[in-house]
Amino acid sequence: MLFIATNNAEAKKGFYIGLGAVYNTIDGDFTGTSGLQSGSDIIIIPKIDSGLGLDVRFGYGITDQWAVELNLMNSRHNGSWAGLSGHVYYTSFSINGKYAFLSSSTTQPYILFGFGGNELRIKNGAENTSTGEVTDATLSGPGVNMGFGIDSYISPHVSLNIGALYRYVDYTDAEGVHHSGSIDKSLDGSGFSLLMTMAYHF
Repeated sequence: MLFIATNNAEAKKGFYIGLGAVYNTIDGDFTGTSGLQSGSDIIIIPKIDSGLGLDVRFGYGITDQWAVELNLMNSRHNGSWAGLSGHVYYTSFSINGKYAFLSSSTTQPYILFGFGGNELRIKNGAENTSTGEVTDATLSGPGVNMGFGIDSYISPHVSLNIGALYRYVDYTDAEGVHHSGSIDKSLDGSGFSLLMTMAYHF
């Protein structure tokens, strides 16, 4: 009897988890030339350099082509404003729908679309001019994700993902030293993400 070798390393239905690296940019209104004020609270809006971080995902393959993913990204950046510099921390939690092409192949291009919440924490970015208190500033708001990439199945249970994502982000809320609430004119914090993630499929 002749046995023919087969490769079952292809998209599967069911759960998977992934962990990898992400390179994020934050652009839009973050030019380092403006700020927010509420009463005696002032929040700086720095220019933010690109930064590296972690990508964590939990997914479920509904069919051979469709999957849904919960995605957590966190990255650290350098920010500058009026000659000062400091750290900025970006966090995004989103839910994305993913459609894979060539689902019977071990290398599968895909497109992705989703939405979620975003947060920027600006280290020592808020000051109360009455008391002189300084604390971290927090900006938060919704976003929409659009992306594409390639999943390459190394084995039936392990895949390597390389992808690019455009994040349209609108920061609508701010928290300073004593004041917090909605921003009169929301801030555009859109940017790109480049990701490389290893996933395990159960």
